[in-house]
Amino acid sequence: MNVQDKPRLPSRRSIRLPGFDYSQIGQYFVTICSFEMRCIFGKVEDRKVRLSPIGEIATELWLEIPNHFPEVTVDPFIVMPNHLHGILTIRWARHAVPLQEEYHPEGFRKPVQGSVATIVRSYKSAVSKRVRKALESRTMDVWQSNYFERVLRDGKEFGDASRYILQNPLRWHLKETERRRHL
Repeated sequence: MNVQDKPRLPSRRSIRLPGFDYSQIGQYFVTICSFEMRCIFGKVEDRKVRLSPIGEIATELWLEIPNHFPEVTVDPFIVMPNHLHGILTIRWARHAVPLQEEYHPEGFRKPVQGSVATIVRSYKSAVSKRVRKALESRTMDVWQSNYFERVLRDGKEFGDASRYILQNPLRWHLKETERRRHL
């Protein structure tokens, strides 16, 4: 097979801020979606999320993030049927002395210690491992391959993101109600 015959992979555009250090002190609004947006984490009933055993695992391990990354706190979060929204706060930098070298953004197989990407990757891996063990399935896909994040720049953005997270079950319920009306 020559180079011309190889299938081209779609190019993926990064949604990250160019040159931004995602391991620095700050607050980050994160969304992680289940594989193929499957509703494996639970369901919404009476405007409340009822977690499945997989959703319970996702919740338990999200709450354990500070045990593995002591510089991080988990602020408002919610596990929905097919995704998770949460705010991660990096309270202090892992580096006791500021690095003198130029910052190099995280790249493929080049993790940055304590970065949002490293935290999310570790979380997703731990959930997948625990779910596969619980279901005795070595190959079950739990997550989509990426995640979304937004840097929260001030108290207003933090408040808006927190409200969005807490109101997510209501929005889900309203969308489901509207969808049923149109059937």
